[in-house]
Amino acid sequence: MKLRAIVNADDFGLAPGINRGIVEAYCRGVVTSVSLMPTGDAFEEAIALAHQHEDLSVGVHLTLVEGKPVLSAEKIPSLVTTDGGFVKTPWGFLKRWATGQIRLGEVKMELEAQVAKVADQCIRIDKLDSHMHLHLLPGIFQTVMAIGKKHGIKGIRLPREAFRWRGFDCMAGSAKQVILRSLSLLQTPRVRLSELFCPDYLCGLAESGQMTEKAFLRTLSSLRPGVTEIMVHPGYHDSEMGGWPLSRRYMREKEQIAVTSTQVKESVKRLQIELVSYRTVHL
Repeated sequence: MKLRAIVNADDFGLAPGINRGIVEAYCRGVVTSVSLMPTGDAFEEAIALAHQHEDLSVGVHLTLVEGKPVLSAEKIPSLVTTDGGFVKTPWGFLKRWATGQIRLGEVKMELEAQVAKVADQCIRIDKLDSHMHLHLLPGIFQTVMAIGKKHGIKGIRLPREAFRWRGFDCMAGSAKQVILRSLSLLQTPRVRLSELFCPDYLCGLAESGQMTEKAFLRTLSSLRPGVTEIMVHPGYHDSEMGGWPLSRRYMREKEQIAVTSTQVKESVKRLQIELVSYRTVHL
């Protein structure tokens, strides 16, 4: 089997600086796919850029934390706070979900609205994933699968990253990696029984928001035969990003350097890695 990699840039549409960085990484770097946020502050700009680059593979980055929903707060009260925005952290959302406060019917309505918002702009949607990976939660995952089937979306993200010790600087990321891998393994049988495609592997959880050039090169050298999604968060810090406290913490400009690096591109060529996207992976 060949070494094939989908380099996916998350948070397309979140802010102008992120949009600019992602398009640059697609045109001059190794990014092959993007995850578009329907709730992002620069959504309209991202839509225009997607139409300018028709070969860019676009997924929907479903969002249930940070920012504001597509639907009005009155329609989805279990998902919002008193200011009408989503819960600010995944832990806040998980607390509501674990105590039965999250209504799945409201999750379905909001996520349907997010997918429809993208589809209504004549954008081909190649896969579904989510901000902070909340689509993996039991109940929500089945909802997302049903939405994908309804809209003819072929791909879905399962963050099945093999555990590797990356040092004490990545301890929080490593813990998150273990949790998400466990949730992914729980959902894997459902995907196998469906018509959905997900890559064989995923890399970038432990380095999420800090995929430096060194980390990217290390990731490339560790790829196994099959299809691997490499999750990245490139961009420029030239936007306020009010309402997105978690997303502001990412070292996007270092990731920007990594995904446009000459050394990275040379490594891809030397290792004979075929860069594919969610749209082209079956070709």
